[in-house]
Amino acid sequence: LAQLIHLGLMLAAAPLAIGLRQRTEALLAGRRGPALLQPWRDLRRLLRKQPVRAENASPLSRHTPTACLAAATVAVALVPSFTLGMAFAPLSDLLVLFGLLAFCRVAPALAALEPGTAPAALAAARTAMFGCLADPALLLVILALGLLAGTTNLDLLIGLQRQGMLQPLAAAVLAGATLAGLALLQPDAGGLTAEFSGADLAVVQLAEALRQLAWLDLIGALLLPFGMAEMAGGLLAWGIGIVAWAVRLV
Repeated sequence: LAQLIHLGLMLAAAPLAIGLRQRTEALLAGRRGPALLQPWRDLRRLLRKQPVRAENASPLSRHTPTACLAAATVAVALVPSFTLGMAFAPLSDLLVLFGLLAFCRVAPALAALEPGTAPAALAAARTAMFGCLADPALLLVILALGLLAGTTNLDLLIGLQRQGMLQPLAAAVLAGATLAGLALLQPDAGGLTAEFSGADLAVVQLAEALRQLAWLDLIGALLLPFGMAEMAGGLLAWGIGIVAWAVRLV
C-alpha cells in the first residue's frame, strides 16, 4: 500500500514540480509566469496529437519515449518519499538508481541524432560531455557513501543518516553536497525533446519530469530526512511523512 501511494504521489507531483520551478524562475525574472497546472495541461493537449517522426527513424526513436518513461518510473519508485521500508526497498541501490537516471539522459540523446539536425546534435553533444564529467564524480560519491555506511542501499543509507551514524560527519556532508551539486548541473533536455512531437513528446516530457523529481527526492531524502515514517508507523505517521516530503520537495 505504501509503495502504491508513493508511486501515485510521484506521478502526480512530477509535472507540478516542473510548474513550480517555471513559475519561480518567472517571478525571479519579474514576470508573472505560467500556472502551476500548466505542465499537466500541456501533457493532456499533446497526448491528443499524432506523433510525427523522421522518415529515417529507426525503432530506437519509436521506442525511446516508452523506454525512458519506464526507466524514470522505476527510478522514482526506488527513491523513498514519505516512509522507509517500502516493497522495493531491497532493490533501492544507488548504482541501480544512477544507471536508470543515466539511461533517461542517454536514450533521448541517441534518438535525437537520427534526424541529423544541428540543434539536436548540439544538445546531444552537451549531454555526452556532461556524462563524461559527471558520471565519474557520481561513482566517487557512491563509493564514499558506501564506505561510510557499509552499503549502497538507499533505504539503509537514509536510516543511518537519520540516526546520525554516517561518520565521519564531514565526509558525509561533503558527499551529500557533491551529489546535490551534480543534480543541479543536470543538462536541460529542451534541445533533445524538440525532436519529438505529439504523444511521443508528452511521454518524453513526463519522463523528464520524473527524472528531475527523482533527483530532488534523492537529495531531500539523503540530506534532510526529517519526518520520514517507519513502515510500522501507521496511517498517521504516513500522513506526517507526506507533509514533510512536500516541504522538502518545495
